[in-house]
Amino acid sequence: MLHEHREEILKLFKCQQSGNCCRYPGFVYVTPENIKRMSAILNLSEEEFFKEYVQIQNGWPIIASKTFHQNCFLDCNNKCKVYEGRPDPCKSYPNWDQIWQSDESLIHESLLCPGLDKAISQYNSKQNFE
Repeated sequence: MLHEHREEILKLFKCQQSGNCCRYPGFVYVTPENIKRMSAILNLSEEEFFKEYVQIQNGWPIIASKTFHQNCFLDCNNKCKVYEGRPDPCKSYPNWDQIWQSDESLIHESLLCPGLDKAISQYNSKQNFE
């Protein structure tokens, strides 16, 4: 079962900067520290950033959801405009539990993420030589 080798596959993961993870259908929650970093990158005050890019849903501040700011901070070249200050959930991708629930969910995500697909291929190749 491929999904049981999460740690080994994640060690091989290298982002290919497709921007597909930024389109993931979920919520991107932010902390005050995230807002501080991202607002500085965009040369905005924290208040301006909050007004423009943050919404409260279910009592939590978010910068993206299915109905709000769906492409997050992607520019026209699929590059994140706040990459250096991106929130922790973005930094941890693809190390999200919902991706690693089953081989089916892992393979589905690898079809969207070229970096994950490459890591799985490298892992499989490595297993074939051992």
